[in-house]
Amino acid sequence: MKSHSERCDKRRYCHFHREYDHDTKECRDLQYQIEDLIRRRHLCRYVRDQSSLPDSRPSRDSSPRPKGPVEKQIDVIFRGAASGGDSSSARKAYAGSEVGKRPAHDEDLDITFKSRGEEYTCHDDALVISIRINAYVKRVMIDMGSSTDIFYFDAFQKLGFIDKDLVTLTYTLTGFTGDFISPVGAATILVTFEGEPRSNVSFMVVNLTSVYNAIIGRSTLNRLKAVISTYHRLLKFSTQA
Repeated sequence: MKSHSERCDKRRYCHFHREYDHDTKECRDLQYQIEDLIRRRHLCRYVRDQSSLPDSRPSRDSSPRPKGPVEKQIDVIFRGAASGGDSSSARKAYAGSEVGKRPAHDEDLDITFKSRGEEYTCHDDALVISIRINAYVKRVMIDMGSSTDIFYFDAFQKLGFIDKDLVTLTYTLTGFTGDFISPVGAATILVTFEGEPRSNVSFMVVNLTSVYNAIIGRSTLNRLKAVISTYHRLLKFSTQA
């Protein structure tokens, strides 16, 4: 029995693979490599018209692509407590600690929302609750879109806290409008949610005018294992009782 090298046609040589079996101009792997370089604009000076170049390889991304030219790509960027902090070392430490965590095997209770025959009117109201710190704090918004817990400075002062209760921060928060907000500082406060549970919440304190006194973000909500129904305007969580 002849080996593969003995069966190969010695008259046909591929300079790309450096082996006998097929010609260089017939090499599909080489064609794919060249087409990929052209699409990535590494061979622009050698190509007259790139728009007519067909894509011979099947796309690795099976999701539908928008028609027309794609100008840019938007990646996920966030900063703050949910990302571990401002410095790269803090973010790496946070990532390592989060990877090492494993969920407890406690059996979670079923949490349901019953309308009890009531028909709720259509609304787009925010979910607003009250919490207890050293007094009842009303107008606290629940915001799953926020990666941080926010406390507004005016309400912070009314609760009797002072500047010495704040930890200095070096980074900024970014809002939906792209504006940058420099927090006054951070404070870890023991918060009671409807009698129980009690949780230490790390708030970013900002000196801005708002109709709310504070915002509870998804980090604290996840720790509480809270379930939200915006339709019922309710927030539920399991308790020890």
